[in-house]
Amino acid sequence: MAETSCLMPASALAQLLPMHLWLREDGTLISAGRTLAKLLPDLDDGLVGRLSGARPGEPSDPMTAIRGAVDGRRRLFLRVEGSQLVLRGHGVRVAGGSVLLNLGFGIGLHHAIRQAALTDDDFAPSDLAMELLFLQEANRGVLNELSRFNEQLEQSRARALLQAQTDPLTGLGNRRKLESTLSAALKTSETGEIRPFALVHLDLDNFKQVNDLLGHQAGDDLLRAVGKVLRDQIRHADTATRIGGDEFVLLLPGMTSRPALKQLSARIIGAINALTPPELPGLPVSTSLGIVVWPTDGAEHPDEVLALADEALYASKRSGRSRATIR
Repeated sequence: MAETSCLMPASALAQLLPMHLWLREDGTLISAGRTLAKLLPDLDDGLVGRLSGARPGEPSDPMTAIRGAVDGRRRLFLRVEGSQLVLRGHGVRVAGGSVLLNLGFGIGLHHAIRQAALTDDDFAPSDLAMELLFLQEANRGVLNELSRFNEQLEQSRARALLQAQTDPLTGLGNRRKLESTLSAALKTSETGEIRPFALVHLDLDNFKQVNDLLGHQAGDDLLRAVGKVLRDQIRHADTATRIGGDEFVLLLPGMTSRPALKQLSARIIGAINALTPPELPGLPVSTSLGIVVWPTDGAEHPDEVLALADEALYASKRSGRSRATIR
């Protein structure tokens, strides 16, 4: 590239201003900084197709945009064609009517570095671009690390909550799980809509004899088997809990059909009866169920609903056991 009279020769400009662009009035290139030449290696062939005006409402022709910004003493914005990169800067008229521009990357710095594989050597020593990029990358790294930490913390919290609400023997929910789920079920929606459900309280008939005659290991095995029966019989949206000893509670959202509840009860009774240990042929294990369909009068709080289900359970026991009572 030929040198033209200016404050300094083009070779000095290239060293001092690695992002400069020196143009004749007709747009012919006189000199380009080494970094700009690295980003746009074909500037000798002209600006059209490589740069365009990027300010809204102004001509896209690059030389028209440059003249308008320089003569109007405005900031200059030039888009690098084929990319999202926008160069910004300012310019002045110099000898012979030529235009000297000093450009920069602004917030698009990281795009330019990736696009042209720029390094610290491509910036003037006084340019804080690399320091700013380092801070940006460091900040992104910190934010990513915080995000990862928060995700791990949330996962740990969820695991701890699940563990705190799980019965270790059967893998069902425990009393704490029942309390939280039942409390949520009793709350009406924001529109005041009542969401009905059925609550099933059941325990095992003759469970004490299993423990006394066969030992606690046999009793624990039976409870685990009952837990599997309940998981197999309920829907995904339902909740099965063991609230202590041989007592279990099912919460069945939307289940208000008495015939459907009777069918479910019969399946549970039959499946649990089949769990009777062969060592106790004359003492079958069975289950009694007490069921409350909510909403029901006199039951607005979890304890009140549980009390009604408990009353229904004992009605089943008084009636001969191995049956369900729905109230």
